[in-house]
Amino acid sequence: MQNKMVSLFQHHLTELLSQLNNLSIKPRLIVALSGGVDSVALLHLLAVLRDKHSEFTVLAHNVNHGLSENAQYWTEFCETLCKQLKITLISSTVNIENKPRKSLEALARDARYQCFKNKMQSGDVILTAHHQDDQLETLLLALKRGSGSTGLQGIHSTQVFFNGFLVRPLLNFSRQQIVDYALFHGLQWIEDESNLDIEFDRNFIRQKISPLLIKRWPAIAQSVSRTAQLCQEQQSLLNEVAEVDLNECAGFHYSQHTLLIAKLTELSVARRNNVIRYWLKLNGLNYPSNKQLQVLWKEVALASLDKQPKLILESHSIRRYQEALYIVNEEQIKLVQEPKQWRGEPLLEFVETKVTVDFSQVDPMIAKQYKVACYFRHHLEANLTCLPEGRNKQRSIKKLLHEYQVPPWLRDQIIFIMIDNHLVEAIGLWQCQHDNLPVLTVSLISS
Repeated sequence: MQNKMVSLFQHHLTELLSQLNNLSIKPRLIVALSGGVDSVALLHLLAVLRDKHSEFTVLAHNVNHGLSENAQYWTEFCETLCKQLKITLISSTVNIENKPRKSLEALARDARYQCFKNKMQSGDVILTAHHQDDQLETLLLALKRGSGSTGLQGIHSTQVFFNGFLVRPLLNFSRQQIVDYALFHGLQWIEDESNLDIEFDRNFIRQKISPLLIKRWPAIAQSVSRTAQLCQEQQSLLNEVAEVDLNECAGFHYSQHTLLIAKLTELSVARRNNVIRYWLKLNGLNYPSNKQLQVLWKEVALASLDKQPKLILESHSIRRYQEALYIVNEEQIKLVQEPKQWRGEPLLEFVETKVTVDFSQVDPMIAKQYKVACYFRHHLEANLTCLPEGRNKQRSIKKLLHEYQVPPWLRDQIIFIMIDNHLVEAIGLWQCQHDNLPVLTVSLISS
C-alpha cells in the first residue's frame, strides 16, 4: 500500500513538473517544512525519490513565525529531521505585525511566502503539502464568503511563483492517506496547538464540519476537488476573454495603465466586471467584491465630470480623470521628494517613489559643464513659465500640466529637469526651447 503511494506520488510529481515551462535540468525542490505531519510526509517522500533518482536536489525551508511559545522547538525539530534525511534546511524568522482587516492566518501566510521568495534562486520549485482535505476546507470557506468562480478555483496544483514555481504534489491525496504513510514509516511530527482553536474558521470546518460531510459522503473531498479543477478551467477561459477586452479598453498615459470608460461601456456588464477584475489583478491588487465593482462603476466611472471620485482598495485607490480609470498608490502620492543633482551617473534613483531617471543616453561630461538637477513641482517658483518645443507661446507650469492631461494626483510626482536653474524638461511630457543649453535624452524607469 505504501509502495503504491510512493509510486503514485512519483507519477503525480513528475507529471506536475513536466507542466512547468523553463524548468531547469536539475531543479532545486524546496519543501515548505512546518514540522506537521503533512510536510514531514512530503519531505520523506521526496527523500525516498531522491535516493532512487538524481534528477533533482531536495531542500527544506522552515519559517519561524514567533506566534507560539513552541516555535523554537518546532524549528529545532525540523533541523533534526533534515539531518536524519540528509537534507539541507533553510531557516527564516519573521515578526508578524497586525494589520487592519487582515487575519493573523493571512498575515502569517504572507510573511511565510515572502521568506520563500527571499531565499529562492531562479527556477526553484517550492513544494507545499496541501492535500485534498485542505481543498475541501478552502472551497467551503469560499462558499461561506459568497465567492464566484475565482474563489472556487481553490488551491492550484502548479503556478508560477516569483522567479520559480509553486507546486502542491499532495492535492490528490487525503489527509488520512498522508497520516497512514507517516505511521507506516514511523515518522514523527509536531502538532501545532493553534490548529485546535475553532475560533479560526478553517479549524472550525476541519474539526466540526468536514468530518460530518465525509462521514455522510465519503467521496466528497474528491468531488470538491473536481469542482475546483473545473472552476480553474473556467477562470482560465475568463482570463483569455479579459485579455482580449483589455487590449480594446486599455489606455496609457504618463506611465499609467488605464481603462477607457467609453470602451468599457460597450461591453456587457459581465464582461466589463471581468476585465476590471483582471486589470486590478494584473496591477497587484486583490479581486474586488461585487459591491466594490458596483461602487466603482456607478460612483467613480459614471460620476459627473466636475467631481474627482475614488474607491479605496487596500493601499490603493481607483480614480477617474477625464474618461479613464486609474490605479493610484495612495501612500506613494503622499511622499514628499527632495531635489537631486545629476553628477554624471547613468541612473538617478528616487528610492521613496521607486522611480529612476535614466541618464544613460546623456554625455556625463555635461554634468561637469552645467549644474543639472531634478526637481518636483513644489520646488518650482509659482510664476515659472516654459516654452515647449513646437509652441510659440510661454505657458505656466500649472496650465501645461492641465493641457497635457496629467491627473491632479500625479502632478506633484512629475520630475522637472533644470540646467543652471533653467527649466529644460518635464520628463515624459515636454521639453522647453532653449538656444544655449544642451538637450538631454532621459526617460523614467518605474520599479
